Amino acid sequence: GPNRYSIRLPKFFISMDLFRRENLLTLPDEMTEIILDNLKIKDIQNLSRVCRALRRVTKLYHFGVAYPVWKDTTIELESVDGNLPISNYRDGVFIEGKFYIAILEEGAPVCWILDFAPKPRWKKVPILIDMEPDQFHPVKSTSGAAIKYDIYMFGGESLLTGLPTKNMYKLNIKTMKLSKLPESGALPAPRFMHSLNAVGLHHLILFGGRCLIDNGELYDTKDFSVYDIYKNTWIVHASRSNIPYSRSLHTSTVICGKLFIYGGQHISCHSPNSSIHDDEDVWEYDFLKNEWHRYLAPTSSSFLLPKEWFSTAGIGPGKRCGSAIFPLRRKIVVLGGSAKNFAIDNHLEHMTVFCPVRKTWTRILVQGMPRLECIATKVNRMGDRTNVFVIGKNVEGKFVTGWIFD
Repeated sequence: GPNRYSIRLPKFFISMDLFRRENLLTLPDEMTEIILDNLKIKDIQNLSRVCRALRRVTKLYHFGVAYPVWKDTTIELESVDGNLPISNYRDGVFIEGKFYIAILEEGAPVCWILDFAPKPRWKKVPILIDMEPDQFHPVKSTSGAAIKYDIYMFGGESLLTGLPTKNMYKLNIKTMKLSKLPESGALPAPRFMHSLNAVGLHHLILFGGRCLIDNGELYDTKDFSVYDIYKNTWIVHASRSNIPYSRSLHTSTVICGKLFIYGGQHISCHSPNSSIHDDEDVWEYDFLKNEWHRYLAPTSSSFLLPKEWFSTAGIGPGKRCGSAIFPLRRKIVVLGGSAKNFAIDNHLEHMTVFCPVRKTWTRILVQGMPRLECIATKVNRMGDRTNVFVIGKNVEGKFVTGWIFD
């Protein structure tokens, strides 16, 4: 019979007769999302009440998932000695179905590999040092990025002196050879707890991190540099007003040639100790346009904003450190971490989802998910269902892995 919910459609869609239930459910995901982009929120809510199938379609549009559930994963460990690298999980990279964590320890550096096929399994492989002995410096709290079959790592905290370093290493996952790369141009200062992301097949973007000043005190930076892997050259982008605040241990990801930065820690002028950053906005750098954009937290004022700043609606992720940020369909998801206030702390088991098209934030509960500082390493799309593999540590500091199944 006729539906009691009224949905106002743009004339274009009415004329094409695309919005009958049978047609909508058989359209490609991309076309369905474009149609829903042109509807008002109230109309989408009414559409979700038509039937279960359309309710799932609208939930996928809103959150990227419909009914996410957490499932702990027991991962096999090959017959090897040594403990899994709990403190290094954020330095790992994902390449062609496998997750790699390079441990640049003194004496015998190794690479832990998480192979997902046919079922998740850890194995440890020795790294071959392909450089002069005095060129290798064991470090922790470095940052890695992958281009093709190479893992690039810059900086880190020295395991010998405790000081920041500035070496650029490359690990080839086919040969497991570690080499030190030549560098020219405006070299970044020694640092650790920074971010390093690959953009395309030629460039690495470094942002922020913790450095040392002459008097021996640590400070956080907003340094922004680009490394060309073919020219082995660094280019420092001049400081400008519209750039993220100084920070370290922040979260970053690259989506369609755009770098997104969120959260982290900072050392303030009032305290030499690290604390969760006060900035709860999401920053976006468009590599092709060489422009920074800022998505303000929903609680911010929208009065007379600069053109590079955008107001958002809903309930944002708040102030966090140690969270994951990753793409899901056409959305950006913030998951887990440590929060600065009680209100946000109560929602760390939720996926906080940002829609760049509507500039809105929404939340969806992940049933059964523990509280974690984490990264999302693998996102599987199977039809209209999306599964996300998560690695992190819980409040007790124990290593945790699991899937978010939809």
